[in-house]
Amino acid sequence: MVGFDDFGRNLLFVISSIVFAVGSVAFGLGIWALVDKNKINFLTKDGAASSNFSINGLLESAAIVLLVGGVCVMVLGFIGCFGAIMQNKCVLVCMCSYAIFMLLIVILEIAAISIAASFRGKITTEMKSFLIQRINSKYQGRVDTNEPFSLGLDFAQVYFQCCGIDSYADFNRSSEWNRTGEQGIMKIPPACCKLKDKDAFLKHQKYEPINWNCPYNPTAINSNMSKPCWKSIEDHLKSRIGVIIGIAAFILVSEILCVVVAGCIIRSMPKYFG
Repeated sequence: MVGFDDFGRNLLFVISSIVFAVGSVAFGLGIWALVDKNKINFLTKDGAASSNFSINGLLESAAIVLLVGGVCVMVLGFIGCFGAIMQNKCVLVCMCSYAIFMLLIVILEIAAISIAASFRGKITTEMKSFLIQRINSKYQGRVDTNEPFSLGLDFAQVYFQCCGIDSYADFNRSSEWNRTGEQGIMKIPPACCKLKDKDAFLKHQKYEPINWNCPYNPTAINSNMSKPCWKSIEDHLKSRIGVIIGIAAFILVSEILCVVVAGCIIRSMPKYFG
C-alpha cells in the first residue's frame, strides 16, 4: 500500500486529539496538585511517617509526573494530528519518533501508576500511626494557631465534623496542647466542637461554636466527640490518589492505541523505506 490508510489516518487523528485534550487536563491537574492550598494537606506536609516513606513526597512526585507527562502528551498528540494530516517523508520520521517516544512514556507511566497504586495501600498501614505521633508531639489545640500540622488537623476536624484520629482520647497524650482555658480544663480541643458556620472557619478561621462551653463539657449535641476522623481523612487522601491514577490510566490506554495505530500507518508507507 503506497499512501496512508484513510481509516488508520482518521483514527490516529481522533485518538491524538483525545490524547492532546487529556494531556491538557493532566497538565492542569498536575499544577492543581502542586499548588493546592487545602489546609487538610498540611497533615501530610509536616514530615514523613517513617524514614523511607514520604507521604507528601509521593503525592508531589505524582503531581510532577502528571505535569511533565501532560506536556509530553500534548506535544505527542499534536505530532500525531500533524502526521495524520500530512503525507510526506518528513512526517514518516516524525511518526517513527512519535511511536518511540510514546512507547517510552507508556513504560514510565506504567511504573508511575504502579507506585501510586502501592501507595494507596500504605496509607492504612503507616499514615494513621504518623498522625497519632504528630498529635502527641505537635498538636497545639488553639484554633488561631499557625503551626502547620495543628492547623491542618483542626481544618480536617471542622470539615469532616469529627474529633481525633481513633477517638477524642487521642489528645490526652498531646504534649503541646495547653488544656487550661477561661472556664477551666478543656476535655476536647475547640475544633472538635460543632460550629454555627463551619465555612467561616474553613475560609477565614473564624471560630464560633454553637456552645462556648463545649470544650469543657462536651456532649453529642454540642460536639463531634463521638466521630473519629481517620476514615474521613483516609478517604480524602485515597480520592486524591485515585484521581491521579484514573487520569494516568486513561492517558495510558490512549497512548497505547496511538502507538498501535502509528505503527500500522508506518507499515503502510513502504515507499519511504527504500
